[in-house]
Amino acid sequence: MYEPPPGQPPFTPAQPPPYYQQQPYPGQQPYAQQPYRPYPEPYRPPRQPKKKRHWVRNILLGVAGFIVLIVVISLAVGGGSKGTPSSSSGAPANAAPAAQQAARIGTPVRDGKFQFTITSVSHAKTAGDTADGLGDTAQGEYTILHVTVTNISSQPQTLDDSGQYVYDASGRKYDASSNADIDLNGAGSSGVFLNDINPGNTVKGQIAFDMPAGHKAVKAELHDSLFSGGVTVILAGRPG
Repeated sequence: MYEPPPGQPPFTPAQPPPYYQQQPYPGQQPYAQQPYRPYPEPYRPPRQPKKKRHWVRNILLGVAGFIVLIVVISLAVGGGSKGTPSSSSGAPANAAPAAQQAARIGTPVRDGKFQFTITSVSHAKTAGDTADGLGDTAQGEYTILHVTVTNISSQPQTLDDSGQYVYDASGRKYDASSNADIDLNGAGSSGVFLNDINPGNTVKGQIAFDMPAGHKAVKAELHDSLFSGGVTVILAGRPG
């Protein structure tokens, strides 16, 4: 171990100055004088503006347009199928609505592809051959319309008894009794139960309505299909 000569202070190595007092390298500013340089912000791409969802509006407009188109078609079909009484020559009469409502038994009336004529009205408790258990018995009493139907169009059309109705004096509506209609008309190409009628052909048949005993039908509503406008024939005041 080194020992200094007598009379001399012990050797103490020089300590370097603090870092903030150290001399900078040539061309470098002292540490305390260097300007503050913040770290650069990370790159963020600019936000793209949100696109307007025009497809939602287009879908809503398309749905609304489709609904309007359906309504227009329905009105056009319904307006073209409304029944009108015909003249004695078979051509439709240009009568006012009041005259249409005044059509009565024996007057040809038209609805869609069919021309209807109610020739008479009868009443019965049973329909068909009930003696052998093949007929039907009314809950009340059958009101039976005797009708002649002609296809006045250029296309075949099915005559369906389920599209025909009668009303009593109180305004109550009655459906046709299909079971009784089968008994009254039988099967085949005659009658008015689900009968396909070709253009120009005419069929005759009976349509039965089960009404309470003692109640009379005052008017009938006849249709060439379930969706047609229908035509009314007044039944009150006629023998039946």
